[in-house]
Amino acid sequence: MTAATLNPINPPRVRGACPGALAPMEVADGLLVRLRIPGGRLTGPMTAAIGDLAKRYGNGLVDLSQRANLQLRGVRPETLSPLTDALRELGMVDGDPAAERVRNVLCSPTCGLDPACAPVRPLALALDTALSDSPDLWSALPAKFSFVLNGGGQAPLAHAVGDVRFDALPGTALFRVAVGGHQASATPLGVCAADAVVGTALTLARAYLHLSAGRYRRLAALVAAEGTTGLAAHLSLAPPPVTASLPSLHLNQVLGAQTGWVGLAFPFGGLSVQRLALIAHMAPALRLTPWRALLLEGNFSGDPADIFQPLGFILAPDDPRLALSACSGRGACDSGLTDARRDALALAQVAPRLLAHGHIHVSACAKGCAHPAPTLVTLTARDSQAGNPVYDIGLLAAADGTAQWRGETPARATSLVAALEAVYTDRRRQDEDPTAFITRLGGPAELATLIEARAV
Repeated sequence: MTAATLNPINPPRVRGACPGALAPMEVADGLLVRLRIPGGRLTGPMTAAIGDLAKRYGNGLVDLSQRANLQLRGVRPETLSPLTDALRELGMVDGDPAAERVRNVLCSPTCGLDPACAPVRPLALALDTALSDSPDLWSALPAKFSFVLNGGGQAPLAHAVGDVRFDALPGTALFRVAVGGHQASATPLGVCAADAVVGTALTLARAYLHLSAGRYRRLAALVAAEGTTGLAAHLSLAPPPVTASLPSLHLNQVLGAQTGWVGLAFPFGGLSVQRLALIAHMAPALRLTPWRALLLEGNFSGDPADIFQPLGFILAPDDPRLALSACSGRGACDSGLTDARRDALALAQVAPRLLAHGHIHVSACAKGCAHPAPTLVTLTARDSQAGNPVYDIGLLAAADGTAQWRGETPARATSLVAALEAVYTDRRRQDEDPTAFITRLGGPAELATLIEARAV
């Protein structure tokens, strides 16, 4: 698409929509500009350039999303146009906002670094291009409709959810084609060769639009309601294997010093231009991941922990901060009532055993954007009658679920979680995880009495 035919930039999207570089989203700290990086790889100079733009046109904060996208924060309306021009010069944006919104392609970040990972990155680049060249899909597909290309190997995309996914079958040159979920939950349709991946992905997207006719928001809902017969009629696939041995992911296979890369994680995926600048000059290229971590290509002399931990990076897979989720919170989101990330980090200090076996979620409002599903402990912020934000706290609940405590201050919430940690430490059975522990002691309501007795 030539410059003369470029569509104008969309106005900022309202909250709840999926932002992009050409269609940013208004949040409390300015405009959020999301960069979709084809293939998830950035060279050192490109990383440095993005960091410079984030500093020049935003507030210097950068998020790594759970879909392996980079998000520049704090962009002002008057700086949006020069930022977009600079991103276009770097080749980082499409010519059309509608084309940009469908480019939701996630591929294994270790492709080319791990010999056991199937070569999915070239397929991801080809699919990204094909989606950009398919105007019939631009406005028709749901904004969150996504594709996952899992090459397997040492760090597979086992937990990544996609509407359409391709999982490499170990020991073959084939991919299992499945729809509507992560590796274990997606419904298999059949098997295809690598050269059929892009065509199959586009066919399934169009088949979904035809069969759904606007009735189902995602492909999983279509399959749940009508099965896979309609989708299969549009395809020519070999039957799925009776058993597909697909490996799962453990963070010890990603973080720290690995053969070919060093994995660095960040609490809640939060970065800064200072950290980006450091990384840009320490590695020839980096890979974005859906694990809120970056992979720095190459091998480093010396212990990476000595280099990166003093800079605030996480290299240990058992770091309790990795078992926390929290939204951007007050000051960054116009719905946020509390500093959710600050309050979540306080919990990491008092509940390491709980976080070793479970997940804790702190949400600055009732929407629970950072983790919609139930967790071991969920803190949900709301306004109090006195005007100060407080937390409702639920065990084995989601942000909008049943709470055992209501209207607790952040300090009191931390005390209650610390008490749960103490009760769990004292009364758990060998190798008993917190969820089983809560169930054995009679469930959340019964356990709340014991926690109250231990809380300071």
